[in-house]
Amino acid sequence: MLMQDAGAADMPTSPVAFDIPAEPLEAALDAYGAASRVQVLYETRMTEGRRSTVVKGTYAPEVALRLLLSGSGLDFDYTEDRAFTLVPAAAAAPPVRKVRPVADFDHFLGNVQAGILAAMCRHPETRPGRFRMAMQMRIGPTGAVEHPVLLSSTGNSVRDAVIIDILTHLSFTEEPPADMPQPVTMVLSPDPSGGAEDCAGTGN
Repeated sequence: MLMQDAGAADMPTSPVAFDIPAEPLEAALDAYGAASRVQVLYETRMTEGRRSTVVKGTYAPEVALRLLLSGSGLDFDYTEDRAFTLVPAAAAAPPVRKVRPVADFDHFLGNVQAGILAAMCRHPETRPGRFRMAMQMRIGPTGAVEHPVLLSSTGNSVRDAVIIDILTHLSFTEEPPADMPQPVTMVLSPDPSGGAEDCAGTGN
């Protein structure tokens, strides 16, 4: 499982040929992903009623995505190697402030990861290892998980619903650092051990 990371250095930079017309944004993002082999994660409601800008030519994947989203009211963050997450574009530039690197919060995020894994390992249908999933959530001031969403399906709607229910009722004893970037994005990848490694040490 990979935690939120600001590692832009891992993103591909080699130019790619694009030929994407102005079209419904969801279709344009599919075409972008097929051409660049870079995954774009988003909630379906974010693309409803939006259209892309024409992207025709050879561009680095990040530049092409920025062109495609121009005027859509959406922007993107780096999520993991070869993946972006769509976010609402800022209405105005926020005041400049020093942002602590994500690595400063490794202890807390590690506990969050362990807690989510333990909860998922307790349920046969959500036991990690055989599916890939991206999820996003906020950790409230009391340690409770707030507004969990799946950015990509596990391929099984019943399992998706159970995961959301597990996250909705999950709470941590430790309060999140006040200056920790939120929301928190987590990616769960398939494991050749079939979940044995992810669930080892969780008592499940």
